[in-house]
Amino acid sequence: MTAALGAAVAATIATSSVALAHDQVVEVPISFAVQNTNTTTVPCTSDGGDYTVRGTLVAPREAVESGGSVSLLLHAVTFDQDYWQFDGVEDYNVARQLAEEGHAIVAVDRLGYGTSDRPAGLDTCFGSEADVAHQMVQALRSGDYELGGADGTSFEHVYLGGSSVGGLISNLAAAHYGDVDGVLNLSWGDFAASPYGALEVADASRRCLLGGDPGAEPDYAVFAKDSIDTFYFNSAEQAVRDAVPAPNADPCGQVLSLGPALTVDSLMLARIDVPVLVQFGDADAIFPPPAADLQAARYLGSPEVTKSIIADASHYPVLEANHAQVVADVDAWLDARSG
Repeated sequence: MTAALGAAVAATIATSSVALAHDQVVEVPISFAVQNTNTTTVPCTSDGGDYTVRGTLVAPREAVESGGSVSLLLHAVTFDQDYWQFDGVEDYNVARQLAEEGHAIVAVDRLGYGTSDRPAGLDTCFGSEADVAHQMVQALRSGDYELGGADGTSFEHVYLGGSSVGGLISNLAAAHYGDVDGVLNLSWGDFAASPYGALEVADASRRCLLGGDPGAEPDYAVFAKDSIDTFYFNSAEQAVRDAVPAPNADPCGQVLSLGPALTVDSLMLARIDVPVLVQFGDADAIFPPPAADLQAARYLGSPEVTKSIIADASHYPVLEANHAQVVADVDAWLDARSG
């Protein structure tokens, strides 16, 4: 770790607008300079522009100092990095809970969401999202990013994962670039989408072809706009349902590239040659059983595929009644990788 980074982390702990109650765990703003290029085989369009992806490193201080292992987590449609850092109800902050178990977590707003830069809605797609994820993985390995206003540190091991399409992006990045130490696929299935899921993709695509949602930026539209409760929840407590923020509008280039991305993903899963965690809710409205079994069986090149099934959970298990199992199973999987 550089002296400047050490000073930034120390200042973070001392000033503590971003430090946690546990005095050995810190939250530090992180940012990556990326190019919105598509060097994957997914046939979709991006503008190639320079952008900044912003997020948060949530980690034990010693994990930042050692530069051992880090997990980069990508959110799904309609959300941003707050999916991993949901503070609307106590004890639902996945990044914080994993950090308290000893893991370094980077949660980012993908391009077009939250605090990150916003390309035009048709200028980003799932191929470029995978490319951008690869660039962030490389930056975490090299230290070529900004952490708390200082240069970053380099991590020896980088795990890449995501919720729903974040899992799709993680698959595509791992299969194309081969530079991650493990993949966490949290609720993405290529092979068993429900009729409900297909209808919502069709509806979002229709609105995108008409220029996006009224009131949103041009060529941005909310996925599952009229059925958010079905999309998000099954067993969630009412307090959680009430506290979840309004959905983000999604860049239309993503939903319109979903078909090609899904096809490429299903063809390339066998190229992923690192351990994989597959985690699904057993009441997922988008990918109901046997989606988890079908997906797990296709990682033919992986030396170890671990399945985690969250009872009574729909597409976003971290919001559901058994959310603690999400954290426990991810924690156990990361522990097994890092020793």
